Amino acid sequence: MRHFYYLCFLLLGFLSLPVWAGEDNRASEQYTREYIMKDYMTKPDRTLQLLDEAEANSTMPLNIVDELRGVVYRNMYRNKSALHYTRRAYVRDSLFHNDPSHLLEMTVSMAELSHLLSDYKESMRYAVQGVELARELKDIQSECKLLFCMGENKRMLTFKEEGYRLFDEAIDLLDNSKSKDYETMLSYFYGVKMGYLIADKRLDDAIEIGLQREKLLDKTSRQAEVRADILDQQFAYVYSKLAYLFHRTGDKERAAAYYKKYQSTDASATVDGRFDIAPYLLALGQYQTVLDNCLDFKKMMRQQDTLNNQYLSILNLEILANTKLENYKTVINLQRVIAAIKDNIYQREKQNAALELDTLYEVNEKEARISEQAFQLKIRTITLICILSGALLALFFVWRLWYQNCVIRNKNKALVKRINEQFSMQDEMDRSQLDVKDLSFPEKVEDESGDNEEQDKQMNKMIFEKLDYIIKRDKMYLSPDLSREELTKIVRMNNTRFAKMIKENTDTNLSGYINNLRLNYAIHLMKEQPDYTLRAIAESSGINSMPTFHQLFKGKTGMTPSEFKNAQKEIDS
Repeated sequence: MRHFYYLCFLLLGFLSLPVWAGEDNRASEQYTREYIMKDYMTKPDRTLQLLDEAEANSTMPLNIVDELRGVVYRNMYRNKSALHYTRRAYVRDSLFHNDPSHLLEMTVSMAELSHLLSDYKESMRYAVQGVELARELKDIQSECKLLFCMGENKRMLTFKEEGYRLFDEAIDLLDNSKSKDYETMLSYFYGVKMGYLIADKRLDDAIEIGLQREKLLDKTSRQAEVRADILDQQFAYVYSKLAYLFHRTGDKERAAAYYKKYQSTDASATVDGRFDIAPYLLALGQYQTVLDNCLDFKKMMRQQDTLNNQYLSILNLEILANTKLENYKTVINLQRVIAAIKDNIYQREKQNAALELDTLYEVNEKEARISEQAFQLKIRTITLICILSGALLALFFVWRLWYQNCVIRNKNKALVKRINEQFSMQDEMDRSQLDVKDLSFPEKVEDESGDNEEQDKQMNKMIFEKLDYIIKRDKMYLSPDLSREELTKIVRMNNTRFAKMIKENTDTNLSGYINNLRLNYAIHLMKEQPDYTLRAIAESSGINSMPTFHQLFKGKTGMTPSEFKNAQKEIDS
C-alpha cells in the first residue's frame, strides 16, 4: 500500500509539471513586445507596471522598455514623458549601435514627438538625421514618415509651399514603391494633407487629394486581409469631406452624390461618423441636425474625459448652428463655456506639466540611484578584481618559491649523492693503500737546485705522501692551532720549498689543504651524527668561526651546511 501512495505522489508531480511550465510561460509572455503592444491602449497603467517589472527583472532590453514607455505615454497624451523615455532609448541606441533599425525607429519617434510639442526646429534636426539613416538602411517607410514630418514642421514654420513639397515627396515615394504594405500609410498621408489643404482654404487641391484617397481605398478594399470596419470608417470620412468640399465649390450635385455614399456606410450611423458630416450639414442649413450630432459627440467625449481642443471645435459648430437659428442666448452661454474650457484646459495643461515634471523628477531620482548603485557595484567589482589579482599574484609567488625550493632541494640531493659517491671512492682508495712503513724524513731537505726538476718533484711527492698520511692518521687538521711551523719541522723543510710542495700536490696552499680535510671531516660527521648542531660540527672539525665555516662549505659543495644536512636527511629517510 505504501508503494501505491508513492506512485500516486510521483504521478501527481509529473502531471503538475506542464501546469507549472505553462504558468512560467504565461508569466514570461507578459514581458514581451507583442504582449505590451496588444494591451497598451486599453490598459496603460497595467502596461507601465509590467514595463517597470521588466526593467527590474532584466527580462527586456532597457532600450525596448523605454521605447514602449514612450508609446504608452504618447497614447495617454503625455508627450513630454513620452519624449523623455524615447530620448533615453534613442541615446542608448546611439551609444551602442547594436541595432541600426531600432535607432532609426527611435529617430522617427523623436521627430514626431518634438513636432507634437511644437519644437519644430528640433523635430527637423531629428528628421534630417533620420532620413540619412533611412536611406542608408533602404527603409522606405521610415524615410516617408520623416519626410512627411519635415513637411509638417515646414508648414508650422510658415514655409507652407515647402511643406507641401515634402508632403508630395513622401507620398510619391510611397506610391512609387507599389507595395501593398504601404497603402495604409499612404491613405493616412492623404487624409492629413487633405485636412491641411482645407484649413488653408485650398479647396480644389483638397478635392484632388480626397479623390486620390478614395481611389486608393477602393483598391485596398479588394484585399482580403484588410479589416472591413476600418475601411468603412475611412470611406465615411473621405465621403463626408468630399461632400463638404464639392458643396463649397458649388458642385452641389456631386456633393449630394458623395453624401449619399456617406450614408451608405455603416460608420455614418456612429457618433464619429455623424460628427464628420456636421460641416456639410451646416452648409445645407440642417442646423438642428448639426446640433443633435454635436450633442451625441459631446456625450461620448464627456464619458471618455476628452474635453480638449477637439471639444472646442464641437462647441464652435454649435455656435454657428445656433447663430443661424437665432438662439443668441445659447450662443452667449456657449461662448462662456468655451472661455471656461480654455481656462480649464490651460490649468489642466499646467497641472499635467507639473505632474510630468514630478514624474521626470522621480525618474531622474531613480536614474541617479541606479547610477549610484552601478558606480558602487563597479567599485566593488574593481576592488574584488584587485583582491583576486593580488591573491593570484601571491599564490603565484608562493608557487614560484615552492617550485624553486623543490628545484634547489633536488639539486642539493643530487650534489649530496655525488659527494657521497666521491667520499665512498676516496674511502676505498684509502683502504686499498698500504700503510706507509717508512715515515722518516731526510735530516734536511735542501733548496731546489733547478738542475734536476723531475727528481725534486719526486722528492716533494714522497715527502707529501708521508706528511699527508701522518696528518690524516693523527687527525692533526682538527686542531684549530695547527700551524705551518709545526708541519715544516716535521718534514725538515724550509717555508719556500714546503709551500711549493703543498702547491704541487694539492693545487692549493696550506690553508686550503687543511680546510679541505676539515670540511671532509665535517661532511663525515653530518652523515654519521645527524643530530649534531652545525656549530658542534664546525668546532669538531677545527673551524671555530661559523661565517668561515659557511663560506668554506658553500665554496666546496655549492650549498650551505644546513642545506646539505637537510638533503642528507631526505636521502637517508
